[in-house]
Amino acid sequence: MSSSSSTSRNQLQVTHVQSQEGVKVCDCDVPAKERTCWKITNPGRRFWNCQNSMVGPDSLDFDKLRKCSFFEWKDEEQADEYYQNLLYSLKQKLDAKDEMSEMNNLRRRIVEVEFLLSQEQYKVAKSEKEVHDAMKSIGRYRMIVALLFGCLVLCVLKLEAQCS
Repeated sequence: MSSSSSTSRNQLQVTHVQSQEGVKVCDCDVPAKERTCWKITNPGRRFWNCQNSMVGPDSLDFDKLRKCSFFEWKDEEQADEYYQNLLYSLKQKLDAKDEMSEMNNLRRRIVEVEFLLSQEQYKVAKSEKEVHDAMKSIGRYRMIVALLFGCLVLCVLKLEAQCS
């Protein structure tokens, strides 16, 4: 397939392309990657471009940012707008279903996490009750010890009074 420039809208231009055993390679010696366009103007149309041309602004490697501008269409442009629009709308529906599926998975996960949270809250409440009951028991035992100590003091005082 011959090299061709993309539209001025994409601002990509073709560099010298070599082919090494079916793999397209541009001037920066990085194998070109086959991708699929899903813009409304070329839905489903496949193209090659250098992996370095797709490095986005989120990349930490600023040296690679738009290092190479290799771009070449793999497929011929579709002349029929009906099929372009159909492909684009089908892709949007598929993306929406994927998003719904992901949302449903997230909702399921939320329910699972809420259930686990309620179990943990039950365990915490149960532990707090056990601590409260233990503190009540400790309070009772202290009172019993204090009464026994008081009885012991009275007995000692009574014995002391009898001895004198």
